[in-house]
This record gives sequence, C-alpha cells and structure tokens, in this order.
Amino acid sequence: MEDNKDIDVNENKDKENKDNDTITISQADLDKKIQQAIYKNSQNEKKKYERELEKQKSLIGLDDKQRLEEEKKQLEEQLEEYKLTNIKLDTVKVLEKRGLSATLVDILVTTTDIEVVQANIDKLDKAFKQAVNNAVAKKINSTGTKNSNNSSTGEVTREQFKKMNIAERTAIFKSNPELFKELNKK
Repeated sequence: MEDNKDIDVNENKDKENKDNDTITISQADLDKKIQQAIYKNSQNEKKKYERELEKQKSLIGLDDKQRLEEEKKQLEEQLEEYKLTNIKLDTVKVLEKRGLSATLVDILVTTTDIEVVQANIDKLDKAFKQAVNNAVAKKINSTGTKNSNNSSTGEVTREQFKKMNIAERTAIFKSNPELFKELNKK
C-alpha cells in the first residue's frame, strides 16, 4: 500500500511541474546573479553604516543637552519616515480597492496627515472616473451612427429601438431616460 501512496504523490508532483513553468539557468549565470545580489546588499549596508557614522560625527563635540536635542530631532525624523511609509502602504491598499494604479501613491501621499491623503485620493478618484466617463461618451457619440429610422418628430418606435445598436440606445438613455424606459419594456 505504501508503494501506491508514493506513486500517487509522484503523479501529483508531475502534474504540478507541468503546470509550472520551468526555468533553467547555467551555473555561471547563477553565480553572477548571486554576486550581484551580494554586491547590492553590501552597498545598502555600506550606505546605512555611512549614515550612522555621519549621525555620530554630528554628535561629537556637543554637550549633553545639545546631544539629547539632536538625538531627539533624529528620532522625530525617523518617526515621520515611518509614518509616511505606513500611510503609503495603506494608500496602496485603498487605491487597489478603488481600481486605481498603486503607482500613484507617491503623488498622493505628500504628508503624514491622513485626512489630506484621503482628500487627495477622493479628488483623484472623482477626476479619473469623470475623465473615463467623458472619454466613453465621446467615443460613443463619435462612433455611433445616426438612426435613419427616426421619424421627423424625433420619436422612436419600439421596433426601431429593437434594431438599434448599444451606442444608439445609450444615446437615447442619456438624452431621454423616460423614453428609454418605455421603449425597453417588454
């Protein structure tokens, strides 16, 4: 029985491998990628060390009171950075829920004031949706054909309405919603 279990597991692994794309890379390329990652990481660590060294140099020669004030100032700056990062992360989630691109986060988040950020999101959302609606309406009006079946009074019969395409029906809906409802009844 245990042999059957092993076969089933292997069959499942084979199915999973077929579903996943297999990527092959030579050892030289792999080594090169690893070296690049190590170099990048060491550069980031070097920058962090240099920033910390600069902070410590700025504190040399200060008396205790000045040192405390400078350290307090640096901690407040770090706190602001932390708040800004958290607000950006939350804003990305909100943008994705609203169907907007997360790349807009840097444009929208300019302060740690959440109300200002929320107002910016609302303004962008409203402007974006309005622009989309305007573009759709313009496209419908420019590609829609004039209905030659309309009588000279502008009234549309139910038969004429049934022969219309979506763009023509949308135009009627926008210009005369009551007529649209009446013609759309079964």
